[in-house]
Amino acid sequence: MGRTDGKKIVAIAVAGITAAVGFGQIYLPFIADKDKLRGLFEEEDMPQQAKREMEIMMKAEIAAAQARQQSQSQGSASAGSMWSNLRRKAEKSD
Repeated sequence: MGRTDGKKIVAIAVAGITAAVGFGQIYLPFIADKDKLRGLFEEEDMPQQAKREMEIMMKAEIAAAQARQQSQSQGSASAGSMWSNLRRKAEKSD
């Protein structure tokens, strides 16, 4: 095995690290399509059935979020002491 100069090894390591950092700082944020790299790209020719299912799921999520928001706003309107709220919950469960 031949003798390798330490300066060459350090130079190769520094060049590799610099290339990796440059790739990560320049190419990935600005040039690469991040969604395609992550596998999150949508199919352009999505079937109609799949589109309908997605619309139905999104409508259900929006309705659930609105119901949650309404129940939270109603709950904060009837705020009282902690003990009275616990008493009301206990009475409802009985």
